[in-house]
Amino acid sequence: MKKFKKLNKSMELAGRSFKFIFSCFCLIFFANCNTTAQSVIENSQRTISINMSATELIPADMIIFNININAEEKTPETAFETHKKREAVLATLLKEFDIKEENINFEPIRINKRTNYNNRQEEVTVNTSQQVSVSFSDFEIYEKIQVSLIKNGFDSFSGSFSSTKIGEGKEKALVSAIQKAKERAAFIAEQSGVKLGEITTINYSEHQVNYPPMAMEADMGRFKSEAPSMMDFAQTVSVTSNISIVFSISR
Repeated sequence: MKKFKKLNKSMELAGRSFKFIFSCFCLIFFANCNTTAQSVIENSQRTISINMSATELIPADMIIFNININAEEKTPETAFETHKKREAVLATLLKEFDIKEENINFEPIRINKRTNYNNRQEEVTVNTSQQVSVSFSDFEIYEKIQVSLIKNGFDSFSGSFSSTKIGEGKEKALVSAIQKAKERAAFIAEQSGVKLGEITTINYSEHQVNYPPMAMEADMGRFKSEAPSMMDFAQTVSVTSNISIVFSISR
């Protein structure tokens, strides 16, 4: 009987110890959870993140003209020969219009072989292609170049407006985006009843430049009549800057 009482007393003491340990564990656990949750809330309230973009319009004072030299023949030798003749014609035209060498960019010639079957007979053709890009600021020669290209068998070319002041436009767009982001952050902080602090993070993306395409106007009668043209109207090139700024805040 005495042994049973001692055993019962020992189990009672062990139970009390377990309850005490379990209570301490729960207290520490919930206290830790509360601290973590409070920390997350505090951290989430310490910053304001602003995403902003700004676009700057700059005068278009240059034209980028893209020309594709191509040829199609039965053999690689004749295709290459025809291509070189057209290349020589284009080079002569560019010299006639006084296009500077630094304003001429081109890719190497590409040659592709194509096989077609017509009435079960194999037909082989060889095609060449070469991209040439030229830039010039004299808008008056734009249509004349098109007419000359068409007269000489060219049928694949396109143009777009550009500007020599894109660098300045990029800087202005970036300054404007930063200023707008600061103003937006200050407004949000004021309306929220908090104090705006220092900038903690800045993420900046590349500029986006939009080159307006140009219509191909190869009207040979235009030059005789001196009729009005869309080229008489000023054009602009847009430069967009995107930025993300994180500001610290305090109550």
